[in-house]
Amino acid sequence: MTARVVGSLFVTATAAGVVSAATQGTTRGVMVFVMAVAIAFIAPTLFPVLKPHGEGLAMGYVVARTLEVVFLMSAIAPLAHVHTDEVWGHAGAIYFCVSVGLLNVLLFRSRLVPRWISVWALIAVVPYLAGAVLVLLGVLSQTQAGALFVPLALNEMVLAGWLLVKGFRQSPGVSPAASGRA
Repeated sequence: MTARVVGSLFVTATAAGVVSAATQGTTRGVMVFVMAVAIAFIAPTLFPVLKPHGEGLAMGYVVARTLEVVFLMSAIAPLAHVHTDEVWGHAGAIYFCVSVGLLNVLLFRSRLVPRWISVWALIAVVPYLAGAVLVLLGVLSQTQAGALFVPLALNEMVLAGWLLVKGFRQSPGVSPAASGRA
């Protein structure tokens, strides 16, 4: 059950992110809000599954995703007529990259999903991070950096699909409730 919930949240967050990137104004703000809410629920839902495989890393994942949500929410403040710098919205991508690294190190170590999914994410996060930093520095526009984001976006959808269809693999010595199969 936990795996399906997490898979659904990943799909929701990614779909809302794609729509928000293609729209403007209120629609963009609503989609960023939907994405932030989905992201806000991913980490605490995964925490009990990840904790037996590295409590510190699992808590780091929760913190990084929480900070990502804080930065995303600041990006929609203009809808409430509050002026924020564009940097706040893009800075959330840095925390997203940290969370990707933490999550996929834990997934790799625990073998809760096939290792190739985790390795793909750990490789794909590098160009994503480079693109996010280049956008923050004003070297690239969001549109120009888009191609750098695609490999990780595809990986996240493969992970979501795996979780929706197969769930988490049972780890030796971990109860079904802790692995998300309960």
